[in-house]
Amino acid sequence: MNTEELILKKTFGLLLLKGFDATSITDIQAATGLSRGLLYHYFKNKEELFIQVTEKFFVQIFDFDIRKTKDYTVTEFIRFMCDRFSKINKTISDIIEETGSIKDISVLNYHFLFYQVMQRDAIFRNNYRVTTEKERTGWEFALGNSIERSEIRQNVDINISANQLFTLTDGVWFQGIFSPDGQGIIRNLENALLHYVALLK
Repeated sequence: MNTEELILKKTFGLLLLKGFDATSITDIQAATGLSRGLLYHYFKNKEELFIQVTEKFFVQIFDFDIRKTKDYTVTEFIRFMCDRFSKINKTISDIIEETGSIKDISVLNYHFLFYQVMQRDAIFRNNYRVTTEKERTGWEFALGNSIERSEIRQNVDINISANQLFTLTDGVWFQGIFSPDGQGIIRNLENALLHYVALLK
């Protein structure tokens, strides 16, 4: 792991544990074992560091290339979405483990930090909006493909169903704030989506 990666990971762990306002450069120094001068060599200030952390651990792990999913059926897109959230969950778990604070951090911390970022950062809000639009579009493609292949009814309203599947996905994922078990969230998500799609057959 290079120095910049180390700083980003350790800072993310601290943000999960303490939040934005309570995390200081002194905390980051202690967690990384680096001097203040070396930290500022990589990031000009705390704000820039936090922006880079949210880009890496929120925007990049949530985003996806919709061109790779445009031919998926609904069942394939469900598998893709569950795999995507599972990877997000693993990334969070790995960071938590590296912080050495497993007992103190859960998926709840990730969601809490997510809302803090949404409140503070207009660029992040816009990037997240773009990602959610990709999700809706992905559901629309998948529904259309499944109708063409006669996997679901021909009279399914693609726009309404895509919005409902998107809302269901977000709802189950964000219900994870009440559960420390990330894999349990993924199972619940898959079951809920497959149940909805069964109603469209």
